[in-house]
Amino acid sequence: MSGYYLIIPAVIILIFMCPILLQAKATLNVEDMSGVVSVFIFRKKIIYFFYKIEGKKIILTNEDDAKEEEFDFSSEEVVLYQEMIKQIKDKARLKEMYLFYNIGLQDAFASAMLCGLINTVATIFFTKIKNEKPTASFGVYDTVSYNKRVLELSFMTKVSISLFDIVYSLASSVILSRKKSKNNI
Repeated sequence: MSGYYLIIPAVIILIFMCPILLQAKATLNVEDMSGVVSVFIFRKKIIYFFYKIEGKKIILTNEDDAKEEEFDFSSEEVVLYQEMIKQIKDKARLKEMYLFYNIGLQDAFASAMLCGLINTVATIFFTKIKNEKPTASFGVYDTVSYNKRVLELSFMTKVSISLFDIVYSLASSVILSRKKSKNNI
């Protein structure tokens, strides 16, 4: 009878160790510096918003409202985000990473040369990551518009990480960012 009490901690431990599948998509239209960012957990939409960059301001718009924020890239909040990204990057397991782009420069030769350059750079970048994460899948998908001017980029990635790793990374990044802010004072 006393063995049944061990089921609750076992389930909690399984929840913390079970991997979470995250999928992130980001687009950028370089001509008007706008795009969309979305994050999915187990194919359920968690975050979805439009953004537009104007100088140092980033205008974020979702389905409900539009808010305008000016980011200072030396604030404590940004340092915390940078530290958390660094911590999570080591613990996350990359599954897929894809680059989609549509480029047109109104000149067929220049458009083809630029697409070839982007394909080469992306392949080198993906090969470097493939050496570190050999089980990941990569892809570059291009569309060349020979007779119109367009520059659109899209990026999609899938990552799995456990809830324990997220909590540990958050706690570690808070501690490390506070140490950095104390050292800077």
